[in-house]
Amino acid sequence: MKLKGKVILIISPERWGKVYVSKHHYALALAKRGNTVFFLNPPNLFKSLKIDITIIDNNLKTIDYKPFFRGSNRLPIVFRKIFHKVLANKIINSIDLSIDIVWSFDPSSFQYLNAFGAQLNIFHPVDIHRPRFERAIAKHVDLILSTSDRILERYKKVNKPKFKINHGLSYYFLSSESNNNYFIKRPDQINVGYVGNLHYRFLDIPLLKNIINLNPDIHFYFIGPYEKSNIGEKELNTEFVEWLKNLNNTYLIGSVASADLPSYLEKFDLFLMCYTGDYNITEMANPHKILEFLSTGKVVVTHYIDEYKNHDGIICMSKKNSDLPKLFSKVVNNLDAYNSNQKAEERISFAKNNTYNRQLNRIESIIENHL
Repeated sequence: MKLKGKVILIISPERWGKVYVSKHHYALALAKRGNTVFFLNPPNLFKSLKIDITIIDNNLKTIDYKPFFRGSNRLPIVFRKIFHKVLANKIINSIDLSIDIVWSFDPSSFQYLNAFGAQLNIFHPVDIHRPRFERAIAKHVDLILSTSDRILERYKKVNKPKFKINHGLSYYFLSSESNNNYFIKRPDQINVGYVGNLHYRFLDIPLLKNIINLNPDIHFYFIGPYEKSNIGEKELNTEFVEWLKNLNNTYLIGSVASADLPSYLEKFDLFLMCYTGDYNITEMANPHKILEFLSTGKVVVTHYIDEYKNHDGIICMSKKNSDLPKLFSKVVNNLDAYNSNQKAEERISFAKNNTYNRQLNRIESIIENHL
């Protein structure tokens, strides 16, 4: 089956909005290939029962819906199948098209993907979900894809084709025209880029505070939501956000449209990631933003990331979070060496090999050869 000219329903745990993660990027890449893509937002408990369809682009639309009643996921699967089928028919009638492929990143909304009557059902977990939802959806799909061996290990008992596909890189990270010179306050200082939701539950706040306190002459720029957003509706770290606002060497830029992000990233000298990677190893096995950082050629200083354990030439990774401040200091004191032309070329080459277009080619090959 070619991934072209198809009607594809993407089921996402994150809503469509200003900030894109892998689900949004796949929707855009599939639409760019000439598919008709419908992006199903998470259920909205506060809207009417009417199905709302919004045009994002010529080949891309979002779907908003309300479940029939709250708590249906607590029912046995035999009853959930009935509700899924009724709701799937309602969605199909609203778009007035037959669906060729259901591509789900969210096992909590629909476990019974056969309800949509598609030729192909793909489950693509890039995060950890509730085990009972994972087990239920895995039984009703044709193919399981994931971004890490750690996540695929959770489905080892499921007798379905399973393949690892790395995260992707959008095309605009390789064709950026910069016009964002104004936001760097001190170009003569070392400027560190941090990208991500500041209310992310796996953020290692004590460690990040320690690194900032130990480096008062280094400027830290935080790009990403620090209030509610389409990728995070809960404000978990409000005290930390206020702490950042009151420092002289930290700057909160906020959410940036994904297409504009490259022109920000290229201004930084290095990037920092600071999640609880040595403790939540599976959850942190392969963060999406790594490829975006690597596309700049600049060095990334990060907690342990399982999928990059054999790529220490392109990132600087600490096996234990407690060692991260020391590693950060080592890198900033030898920045020219870590950002040498040779290392920059290696990082950019790695990123280029993982564009979304290339990942879709790989997935297309898997479908044709193994299904």
